[in-house]
Amino acid sequence: METSKAPTIHDVAQLARVSLSTVSRVLNDYEAVNPQTRERVETAIKKLNYEKSKSDTVKPGRKKKTVGLIIPDIVDPFYPLLIKGIEQVAKIHGYHLILCDSENDISMEEQHIDNLYERGVDGVILIPSPETTSVENLVKSGLPFVFLNRFLEMEGASYVVSDNEEGAYQAIKYLLKLGHRQIVHLSGPQAFSTEKSRITGCKRALAEEGLQCEKDLYIEGNYGLEDAYAQIKALLQKNVSFTAIFAANDMMAFGAKQALKEHGLNIPDDISLVGYDDICFSSVIALTTVAQPSYEMGRNAMVLLIDFIEGRVSSPQQIVLRPSMIIRESCQRH
Repeated sequence: METSKAPTIHDVAQLARVSLSTVSRVLNDYEAVNPQTRERVETAIKKLNYEKSKSDTVKPGRKKKTVGLIIPDIVDPFYPLLIKGIEQVAKIHGYHLILCDSENDISMEEQHIDNLYERGVDGVILIPSPETTSVENLVKSGLPFVFLNRFLEMEGASYVVSDNEEGAYQAIKYLLKLGHRQIVHLSGPQAFSTEKSRITGCKRALAEEGLQCEKDLYIEGNYGLEDAYAQIKALLQKNVSFTAIFAANDMMAFGAKQALKEHGLNIPDDISLVGYDDICFSSVIALTTVAQPSYEMGRNAMVLLIDFIEGRVSSPQQIVLRPSMIIRESCQRH
């Protein structure tokens, strides 16, 4: 008569849909596991009648001069220069980079963090989802990490960002100087730190001219070209009056431009258009935009992370780099 094989940590991880290191942390009553994940693991342990074995326990590895980078969208043209800055500093200091795409999904972001922890990385650079809980686990684990491009408002956070408030302020101020008063703000998701800052910058520039952000002229989008196209098409169908658009990124500006073109409106003769980021394609359509110092942001984030890993820095650091307006041919005086 055959006896059934005793369940292993691998069986628990598979049933709970988590990494081996996550199961190990639950088994060792380690705090850096979020409650929902812990509950899934404990349920799987009970279901399988699993008993802890020393040989099955997974321990975090020693330093390997390897860091993880978690970005929200690997095909977004804003990120190549950011990654290049990180990679060049990593190469100089002998570090290897593991690139992960979270697709702006909280559960995938958590899975990447678990996997990177399991692989024994020395630190993480993270562009976080706004409602993520996985960062709390990073804090509790003691693994060095740095927010990049956007950040979460939490005690002890270190980050490298561009001054988004100043960038948006410059963009709106430029349009106001050209005589525009009815300016559409085609925003990204309000939950992101980048957009919170840009909304503040827009309001500050308008307030200096005794103006307010009109509800009909504020549109919250998702940073995508197709979304921006649909949003501007819908706005045009409502016959809302406007003379300029400030888009949250250049991809949204491209989408807005296409919607305007199909409606018989030309840039800049009929509508002025300002983007954000200054990605590589923006000069092709002569788009006026706010350039983020993405390469320098990447370099600074990697230098800061290495300083944390190698013990040169221990207190939280916040690095804010200044953006700049790139004036091309997509705007004219109203």
